[in-house]
Amino acid sequence: MVSRFFQRLHIPIVFSLLSLTINASCHAATAMNAETKTYQGSGETFANPERGFYINSITKHQDTPLTAIQAATAKKRNISLIRRIYVIPQYRYSSLPSSFLEFVKQDFNIARQAGIKLVVRFAYNWDIGGYDAPKDVILTHLEQLQPILRNNYDVIAYLEAGFVGAWGQWNRSSHQLINNTTLDVTPDSRAIFYKILAALPSQRMVALPFPKQKMDIFNTTQPLKSSEAFSGSARARTATHNDGFLASSDDLGFYTYRQVERDKQFLSVNNLYVVHGGETASASGPAQAYIGCANALAEMARLRWSVLNLEFHQSVIQGWKNQGCLPEIRRRLGYRFRLLKTTIPTQVKPSGTFAMSFVVTNDGWANAYNPRRVEIVLRHKQTKKEYRLPVQEDPRRWLPSQIKTVEVVAGVPANMLSGEYQVFLNLPDPSPRLYNRAPYSIRLANQNVWEAATGYNLLASSVTVTSNVSGSNYSGSQFFTSR
Repeated sequence: MVSRFFQRLHIPIVFSLLSLTINASCHAATAMNAETKTYQGSGETFANPERGFYINSITKHQDTPLTAIQAATAKKRNISLIRRIYVIPQYRYSSLPSSFLEFVKQDFNIARQAGIKLVVRFAYNWDIGGYDAPKDVILTHLEQLQPILRNNYDVIAYLEAGFVGAWGQWNRSSHQLINNTTLDVTPDSRAIFYKILAALPSQRMVALPFPKQKMDIFNTTQPLKSSEAFSGSARARTATHNDGFLASSDDLGFYTYRQVERDKQFLSVNNLYVVHGGETASASGPAQAYIGCANALAEMARLRWSVLNLEFHQSVIQGWKNQGCLPEIRRRLGYRFRLLKTTIPTQVKPSGTFAMSFVVTNDGWANAYNPRRVEIVLRHKQTKKEYRLPVQEDPRRWLPSQIKTVEVVAGVPANMLSGEYQVFLNLPDPSPRLYNRAPYSIRLANQNVWEAATGYNLLASSVTVTSNVSGSNYSGSQFFTSR
């Protein structure tokens, strides 16, 4: 009853996580030297990993490799994603040759070098009446692709299910892999989908085009709950994409006939914990009632959009530009973390306790959907030597419009060099090949905090390590470590 009362008053609920249990006297000694600082938000548009507008890159018959120029152009436009679509009709009835597998592998290498990620789809046709492949061929292709997808998952934002039906959109399957009338899944399409999930490591999601197909596969109309989210289960890894967004009352059938509201209610909750992307499809008569800024913004907020095609449909995108809402869409697709406040000690001693907190909010429409590390970094102002502390916190749960307080307590190494240190918040990609790459770290939406060379966010410009601080020694097990 109390929580409902506060919800009605629209008072934000602040969630706290105590990273470590600490000795009360140590905390009190540190708190006396603490300084609280507030931060100014920024309205700037900038790229952040795995969110925002993407550009399309389609290769048909293995004719167009992804190029470094394409990837660099995306980066210059503040775009961190390219949707890479492989149309492979020539392999409908045969295995994939090594030349194609190398072709895909090279695309991933180009993406990694450029500092971007890919949204990937495979399809056997790119037209409304095209043929897909038999189930056994699709399963063989997935078996061949699995080592490449697993070895390069770091630069895959997520996989669109693909393979089945026209455009790989899980409709109009020439081999009846789905029910082409109702779009219900069949035993064949269910087997294919589970094989797609298995082709990727558990850290990555697969997006189906129709919410009803997720309901069918897992035999429930209930959305994900927080307790199952990010667990690595098949259902927790199953997302959705909508390639008919705002084109009609049911988005060209991407919502179930006469059950549009049910599907939207499902997605509004489900998409708190999975990625949701796609594209607009039309600016013709039926779309006119839906594509205006007011409705588009409301729908993207309600359905928690993370990723959207910037290149299609151009008339819709141009309309948003003309009406003035395109900058807001650029800023709010996906997550947009903004720092509100920190409390950080001004002095700490070697072997002592470093106790701080930071408060963030998410101004975006959605969450961060892939794993992400949280670290506090101390950097000596003169020597530039760094000490890092991993924080047991999951940014995927910094949900839209919520305020999150994170408490951090750790030990200062006994041999830590005395002097002044800067304090940074680092939100790096956890995969080993991307961990130290600044373009893959999350930038906070604040003024004067981003350090582009490292991907760090500056919290405090001066914390002094000195033996002149009184208080007990730290008695826990979590210490800053040098690198």
